[in-house]
Amino acid sequence: MIVPFVVLTFVFPPGYLTRRLPRMAQIATAIHNRLGMQDTPADADQAGGPGDGVVTIMPVTDRLTKAIPFAGRILPLPAGVWHPLVNIAAGPHGEVLENVLVRVQGHIVTGMIIASGTTQPVPAAANPAIDEECHDDRNYMAHIVTSHPPMMECWLTRLIDPAAIDHMSIIATQLKQEDFVLPPVLLRAKWVNSTPAPDDNINGETVTVYLNPVNLNDTKILRSPDFWTKETLAQQPAASDFVKRMNTWMAGWAPVLHDGFNSDMLASSEEQRARLSTDPAAPRPGEGNPLD
Repeated sequence: MIVPFVVLTFVFPPGYLTRRLPRMAQIATAIHNRLGMQDTPADADQAGGPGDGVVTIMPVTDRLTKAIPFAGRILPLPAGVWHPLVNIAAGPHGEVLENVLVRVQGHIVTGMIIASGTTQPVPAAANPAIDEECHDDRNYMAHIVTSHPPMMECWLTRLIDPAAIDHMSIIATQLKQEDFVLPPVLLRAKWVNSTPAPDDNINGETVTVYLNPVNLNDTKILRSPDFWTKETLAQQPAASDFVKRMNTWMAGWAPVLHDGFNSDMLASSEEQRARLSTDPAAPRPGEGNPLD
């Protein structure tokens, strides 16, 4: 694992390293140019505003499966082939890395991942409500694994308005360029974890998986978010079944994400991870990917 992590450090150097070693930033820029990647300033049109950080547009033709290195750790991936879309270096000094990945069937998005992780410890005071969503009564389900600040871990599932997704202006632009279509309904499965670091700092990671629930035969007519609210699920058996399967999937997938955060993928077997990775929106065998 040392070699890929070293390579990623040069491709996506954290802010504190580029400040101490300016030559590293030049090397990273040269690599980006060589790979056809585009470094976009935060105030560019597709960046969506000054709060987005430093945006790097990724080659969407890359095919990612099983797991990838991420923020000095390991990010397990749900079933299917995932394509990188955007990388973002955020935080006051670029110490928070965000990766956006997309999974498609035909040209329809079946899943999207936004993973956010610290590349160095950050002040705990800057993240006072990191687990706030885990206590929201609009969640379909939420589970608190650990709640002893600054150590905290939880996961949740809920309906989400696609327009409310972080960095949506950047994401929408890139999806449009690739002719990928977002569904009118997205459900969110989110895992949040933080661990203490010296000097009242924390290391943290958030992995949010957005699933398309209306790409299946029994749910394709339920194309309004009104069918998927927590209050109306009882009147929509097909939607209720999808949500139950998503809850069951996330209950099994969250421990795999925890292992990845600790870079301990030996805690489960490859067969277990393959079985647990199959979310209810995952493409079935034989279903086409436009990038194949």
